Amino acid sequence: MKKLKSRTAGIIMTALSLILTVGVRTVFSACGPKDDGSWMTCHWAEQAVFMAGTALTVVSVVVLICGSDRAALGASLSAIPTAIVTILIPDIAIKLCMMPTMHCHTVMRPAVIVTAVLITVTAAVNSAVLISRSRRKSEVDA
Repeated sequence: MKKLKSRTAGIIMTALSLILTVGVRTVFSACGPKDDGSWMTCHWAEQAVFMAGTALTVVSVVVLICGSDRAALGASLSAIPTAIVTILIPDIAIKLCMMPTMHCHTVMRPAVIVTAVLITVTAAVNSAVLISRSRRKSEVDA
């Protein structure tokens, strides 16, 4: 039970990262190709979110399987800026389609923002818990 409790953040982060990575290619993907086969700019935002989601998935798996609190803390701390950058990709770093009614504006961007915010919050809470646990251990050892 104690092991499961200590791995809860890793499970949540991994699940959310997989939702982000797989979802941006399926359920909340950007707009499809134009009639001439070329891509709109939102396609490149989708590609960037996919790559960031892949990185977040790797970091989340490290948090999940890591036996060391220090390594888990480092992975959790690295997930925070990565998730924040992911939030900024659609429409800030890479512009989306011109029409606000397009799929990239109505589905992809909100889904990316919500999922990445949840990853950020989970990683921040996990980091705080691990720092607190480390401080308690060092006080006991002293």
